[in-house]
Amino acid sequence: MTEDHSEIFSGFLTAIQKISEELNIGNLVLISTEGEKGHNCIVVPQFPINFVLLVDQEDPVHIWKEIGADLAQRFLKKFQPRLNSHDFSQYEEFLPTIKKICSADKYCE
Repeated sequence: MTEDHSEIFSGFLTAIQKISEELNIGNLVLISTEGEKGHNCIVVPQFPINFVLLVDQEDPVHIWKEIGADLAQRFLKKFQPRLNSHDFSQYEEFLPTIKKICSADKYCE
């Protein structure tokens, strides 16, 4: 995702989460698209971050929610309290963790 799209997506998620809070209707946890290339965007809220996974529509959402929660915990353990939303380069060292978990799962490509 390009940096411009990342900012737009982040703003979109924030807006939906704020509306959900104001209406007291629960947390945003899933956005879906339908069609030949349909996907599920799974949001794992883990204060102070949201861990977001984009998976194929056929993949089991409940399994990916568990994987996302595990990844979010590992991410926070590694980077908290030095979280910096302005410098994403520091998080590149987390990629091997994601790849390791993903390589053990039959749904990753």
